[in-house]
Amino acid sequence: MASEKLFKGGVEIQNGAFILRVTKDRLQAVVTMKDAKAGVQLDNNLLQKELAENGIVGGLLAAPESTGGGSFIVAKGIPPAMGDNARVKMHVKPAIPGPQRTDPDKDQVDFRELGTIVNVAKDRLLLEKIAPTQGKAGQDVFGVGIPAKPGKDSKLKYGKGVTLSPDEMKIFAALDGKFVMDDGRPTVFGEHSITGDVDMKVGNIVFGGSKLTISGEVLPGFSVKCRGDIWIGQGVNNSSVMAGGALTVIGGVVGEEAKLRAKGDITVDFVENGPKLETAGYLRVNDVLLQAHASVGKEVIATQGNGTIIGGKIIAAGSVHVKELGCEAEVVTEVCVGLVPSLQMKKQKIDEELGLWSDRLNEVIKNISALEKIKKELAAKFPADKSTLLAKCKSFMPKAMDKVNHLTEENQALELELEQMVNEVVYVYGRLFPGVVVKIGSLVRTITLEEDQSVVYFDPISHQILVRKMTRDERDAMPA
Repeated sequence: MASEKLFKGGVEIQNGAFILRVTKDRLQAVVTMKDAKAGVQLDNNLLQKELAENGIVGGLLAAPESTGGGSFIVAKGIPPAMGDNARVKMHVKPAIPGPQRTDPDKDQVDFRELGTIVNVAKDRLLLEKIAPTQGKAGQDVFGVGIPAKPGKDSKLKYGKGVTLSPDEMKIFAALDGKFVMDDGRPTVFGEHSITGDVDMKVGNIVFGGSKLTISGEVLPGFSVKCRGDIWIGQGVNNSSVMAGGALTVIGGVVGEEAKLRAKGDITVDFVENGPKLETAGYLRVNDVLLQAHASVGKEVIATQGNGTIIGGKIIAAGSVHVKELGCEAEVVTEVCVGLVPSLQMKKQKIDEELGLWSDRLNEVIKNISALEKIKKELAAKFPADKSTLLAKCKSFMPKAMDKVNHLTEENQALELELEQMVNEVVYVYGRLFPGVVVKIGSLVRTITLEEDQSVVYFDPISHQILVRKMTRDERDAMPA
């Protein structure tokens, strides 16, 4: 057991010329000259013996380390390395609001890109707990171990919209949405609301959740995107809005730069001055479509309010239901029903490809015929290069024939599908004005006389687009 003197006044060594002390933490042994003026030299060999006699056996230095003033450190213990506390490692960093540079090579900033929403997909790892460590034990100058203090553990705190792993070490998103630290707790919200307009204070919106609600207006030049539904309370002005679900706009959609796209239904109050609308579902109009360009995957229903379509071009895979179509000024209003733009584009592509491969096949057949004739005339003198060309042509011809046959079958099937879509019609529950152009399938008719409560349809017997009076049952079945 170490002498108490080592920690207090010290122990004399080397015939009383030096005092040996040990620090209270037992991590250093220090030798101090008793009389600095005496000029006595420290005998290192004798020192090692006297250190051992006093129980100092750990961390001995090969040579004393001077600290000045006639004092030397002769032994150093190893302090314990304390354990690290449990900590959290973020795998998804919170957003840092502020303008984002659009081009790192130029000193330009897009102040519309504020990056205020952090989108995460379901099952995304958000953060994990790094377990506390035990630390590393030390050793004092007496060779006695010093235990390390382990780090403190802590439990992960979390909010809604997340899941904790079975080992309680990781947190994952339980749904698609925005990731926030709500009162220090990781939380994922499937819905996001904006109070007021989408403007410079808010910036462009990209939200990966199920619903985005905007109480105000989307101002010119801004864009809004949401994986799910979007509801806008005060209109869209020369801006872009894209929804992975349904899109509802209360108020107007105005301006040639305005663009609405949705995989679900689009519902609008009124549209004017050239906006573009595209939906895979229904287009529902609560009042007026004025000079709009719409591509609709199902039906157009404009039977609420004024229920009017004037000008522009409406392309719908299904039928169109409208109170009034066109206007007294005979503004050209184009309505196409039974027309799926994607199928039309596919048909056009197949037609072009079929024409190309048919030309190739005809050219190969001509070349084979000409080369066979030359071969017959020249017999053994038929040139080697001509022979190689003939072989290539014969090898290519079956491939070209298979390609032409495949494209022909695909084209016929597509034509049949398009022919079946001529059953879609245009229902006008009020007035149908001259200047309206109706297209059903490949046929076109321009309305020259004003009609009332009428149906524009394709007549398979005459193979024409005709206009007839709407029946009472059809009037009663007007969709809401």
